[in-house]
Amino acid sequence: MIGSMRRLLCALFSLAVWAQAPDLVGLYLTWNGDPATTMTVNWVDLHTATSLDVHYRRIGEAEWKIATGSKFGIADTTMQGRRVQLTGLTPDSNYEFNLGARIAKAGEGWRFRTMPKDLNRPVHFVAGGDMMHTRARVDKMNAVAGSLDPDFALLGGDLAYANGVSSGRWADWLKSWLTHSVSPDGRLLPMVLAMGNHEVKGGYKGKIPQDAPFFYSLFQTPSGKSYYAQDFGKYLSILVLDSDHTEPIAGPQAAWLESALAARKEQKFVFVVYHWPAYGTNKPPKGSDLPIDAPRSVEIRKEWMPHWEKYGVTAVFENDHHTYKRTYRLRQHKRDDENGILYLGDGAWAVSTRPVPKNAWWLAHTESRNHIFSVRLRAEGTASVKAVDIEGQVFDKIEIAKPRTAPVSSAPPSGQ
Repeated sequence: MIGSMRRLLCALFSLAVWAQAPDLVGLYLTWNGDPATTMTVNWVDLHTATSLDVHYRRIGEAEWKIATGSKFGIADTTMQGRRVQLTGLTPDSNYEFNLGARIAKAGEGWRFRTMPKDLNRPVHFVAGGDMMHTRARVDKMNAVAGSLDPDFALLGGDLAYANGVSSGRWADWLKSWLTHSVSPDGRLLPMVLAMGNHEVKGGYKGKIPQDAPFFYSLFQTPSGKSYYAQDFGKYLSILVLDSDHTEPIAGPQAAWLESALAARKEQKFVFVVYHWPAYGTNKPPKGSDLPIDAPRSVEIRKEWMPHWEKYGVTAVFENDHHTYKRTYRLRQHKRDDENGILYLGDGAWAVSTRPVPKNAWWLAHTESRNHIFSVRLRAEGTASVKAVDIEGQVFDKIEIAKPRTAPVSSAPPSGQ
């Protein structure tokens, strides 16, 4: 009952602010700098002469500040994008902002919160992928995500299911996010995003940027690539990878992954996220009953897995297969309950779900069920993960007792 009331209040708040800007296609928050002191405000409309200004202030302060951004094109459409990076913000603070003009009265504009500089309070994020088959269903799950009151959302690809060509589906997805992914106190949720096959014409081995024109125009990552690191002080790093959609798994991306992990040995928590799973739950290749026999899964285990086993990570988020998944702890392609890595997935934010395999040795818990993960990081180095379904019900819980797995000195070359 409480969850339903929260979702209703979030929707009413969002509809109220949406009414102030009826021509707005989408408004969304990302990071290109330090999440404690910056916020990137992105918005899309249909007008060439829209202001590039964002008026903002810390809630409780009287003075308004103005930041001016730049325009960007969105594929070959008439949609107009704007992007403003706000800098010099106060860590762990609530802000209000408006596009083009100051807020004239209470209840107008939008809100966000910066991240803490240190892990001096629990940090909470939601994670999942494979989002929008239908607008009604993604609306419902987006509202669940907002009602959980996270600091940000980690999205693992297959967002709008636009296949690199549909501007209408992107407009729908952006509107749903703005309208429903709102915290109980009215904050918009910043996104950290990975690419999936449904962002790309043909799904895999796409050319940059023409085969994924909407992803590359709408989302400016810290590296300018589809693989990058998002760092949060000294307490959290998220390594975002591209599972062969526009960047090969092997080669420069794999080399970057090792260097990124080597540079983050001192980070408390490290999560990895990508789309196609190494330890899948569906889509076995021809001639096999096992999803893990898929060539792309084998390549990920060969090229990427040795690096995060070598340096240690907190957990790995995978997507694409439209099921719920929690693996046993795995190390060197076998169960290791003491030192192994936890793989969580498998991409069923709000899409139609698929059957799950039976008697798969790597799976501790799997269901054909829509879900998101609610992850809470604690200062002492522990974490909790809850699986929450589209009705807002928690149906699986995981406690993580140490922030990163123990490094392994070597790994098999094939990951088999």
